[in-house]
Amino acid sequence: MRFRAIKPSDEDEMRGLFYRFSDRTVYYRYFSPIKTMPHDRMQEYVNVDYRTTMSVVGVIEEAGRERIIAEAQYVRVKDRPYADIAFVVDEAYQGKGIASFMMEMLVRIAREQGGIEGFVADIMADNKAMLKVFENSPCTTHAVLSGIYYEVTMPFSEKKGAEIRDAKGQS
Repeated sequence: MRFRAIKPSDEDEMRGLFYRFSDRTVYYRYFSPIKTMPHDRMQEYVNVDYRTTMSVVGVIEEAGRERIIAEAQYVRVKDRPYADIAFVVDEAYQGKGIASFMMEMLVRIAREQGGIEGFVADIMADNKAMLKVFENSPCTTHAVLSGIYYEVTMPFSEKKGAEIRDAKGQS
């Protein structure tokens, strides 16, 4: 397996990845039951500027062709020093540390680029696997339960440790 920046020619592979997702995975990633991924929406994913948006894919080789099995992306939040981050891994490859590796990769890239002080994410409360990715990240993670999802903040300046609280601030 190898990792690289996404490119416009990845549209068909990214669409294939989307259509391999279960309804649950789609809901965890997009917070709604999306059934199709049209060309214009997919273009938003594969055409990034690598400055305000960084997207990395995990690829394997099958029958002499690259197959995308994972994607991780951050998008700078306008007028804020944080970037939104999101991940998705093909269900056949989940639980193997791919998202955790990609998290470390994006932290390194964001630090090298500068101007980003950390990541933020909304994670469904029952998405234990993604919460674990943040708990295992190289920086402290603050997660506050807000209804059905956690609002997660990961400042780069804070070293390892995780703090998960409910909406009332209780651990």
